[in-house]
Amino acid sequence: MREAMPSDGPGSSGTQSWEKRRLYGLVVASDFPFATPLEEGAGAVDLTFTCVDTSPVSEEWTHTRSLFASPHRNEAGESLILLHRLASCEVVRFTGVGDYYLWPDRIVCHLTNPQRAHLVEVHLVATVLAYWLEQQGVRVLHASAVANGDRAVAFLAQSRSGKTCLAATLMEHGNALLTDDLLPVGKYDGRFLGQAGYPQMRMWPDQATHFLGGYETLPQVYPQVEKRRVKVGGGGFGQFRTEACPLACFYLPERRDPEKGGTTVDILPVGRREALIELLRFSFTPRMVEAVGLQMARLQFFAELVSRAPVRRLIYPSGFEFLPQVRNAILRDLEALQQQSH
Repeated sequence: MREAMPSDGPGSSGTQSWEKRRLYGLVVASDFPFATPLEEGAGAVDLTFTCVDTSPVSEEWTHTRSLFASPHRNEAGESLILLHRLASCEVVRFTGVGDYYLWPDRIVCHLTNPQRAHLVEVHLVATVLAYWLEQQGVRVLHASAVANGDRAVAFLAQSRSGKTCLAATLMEHGNALLTDDLLPVGKYDGRFLGQAGYPQMRMWPDQATHFLGGYETLPQVYPQVEKRRVKVGGGGFGQFRTEACPLACFYLPERRDPEKGGTTVDILPVGRREALIELLRFSFTPRMVEAVGLQMARLQFFAELVSRAPVRRLIYPSGFEFLPQVRNAILRDLEALQQQSH
């Protein structure tokens, strides 16, 4: 790691030799050794990222009141995530890990605990970038999405709720992964587009065994967690879509016990008011967004989004053996929606 000056940013002399990568629709220049496979970037740099061993600004802010404090706490009673607003930037602190300094054109992580360096990337590609994107007017959802032809199909759900399996079963049918877990949505020339993430999925051992035949040789997402990194495209599992797609439909997965609820697949339309509530429920960093006064802008964005892209409730039997049946039902529903749009 190195010392960082606040002037480090796109076009500065210290960053011109950094590698360019694509992530969430951005060209990111960085000297950070990402474990996550990122597509090569080209053109103008939107954002720079580096990790340093000294704070890039005075740490007097640590004595000020935070704008946001996570309700989740460690054993010492400290909030796991804190947000501070400084005169020149914002700081997202992950207690016991490090501080992320956010400017409109750069992010600098001051790693405060080298023993948890493996979490720098985990936090960056999730909470930190989700919040940074919200500040740029891009709304971020907790979703996995695939490209079905030239349109995006998204599954909105929290962790371990089935969204990765649903994306993967569509990928087995030729659909390309757009993103897994975090879906940025922006409005461009009147269209709502879902941005591409990176060519990797994260699967639990049972998921990897089903789709890939095993998990033992796959790298862990990070130590002490059994979730595995699965390469997508380039000889890995399925294909990856590098370009943004207009959003065709959102599905809300609900698994049920086949012995109690039967084995049929039900896809039900969701009214716009309920759909708006669901998008807000599955948005990323909702409390941080509210704390800085962006909730109304997000609400207006989602209200227009659900008027363009339908939201459907997907109720299906739990179990890998039912996934082909679920996939076929989704594909039939997408075909019907496309015919209605014409």
